[in-house]
Amino acid sequence: MNTLYCVVVGVAGSTFPVDIDENKSVGHLKDAIKEKKPDTITCEADKLQLFLAKKDEGRGPWLTQLEALQGVSDTRGYTHLPVPGAKLRAVGLAGRQVSLGEVSDEDGAAGKGPVHVLVVFSQIAA
Repeated sequence: MNTLYCVVVGVAGSTFPVDIDENKSVGHLKDAIKEKKPDTITCEADKLQLFLAKKDEGRGPWLTQLEALQGVSDTRGYTHLPVPGAKLRAVGLAGRQVSLGEVSDEDGAAGKGPVHVLVVFSQIAA
């Protein structure tokens, strides 16, 4: 089981954890996100757009929770995850070779922990 931290684009301070089995798919992650935030996310799960929250099109570091607290206004520079059937390990969100940016308890408390997924839904997306 992995804990992925997600943030809703356009909603400052909206970071939240989602626990999901590493063998699941992007579509399953959309369902888990929708279930976790039913009052915020008012569209169907399949209408969510997810982005890998690694900067520089997935080549850079993870977005931090402190950065997310200040708000994320767009998804430029982040990799879109458009295929619902893609396994989490295939898109960089699970697997032995994947670093999810774990930090010490102290760094986590300071907001240096990672955000893994940016979430866009139709009411916010242009």
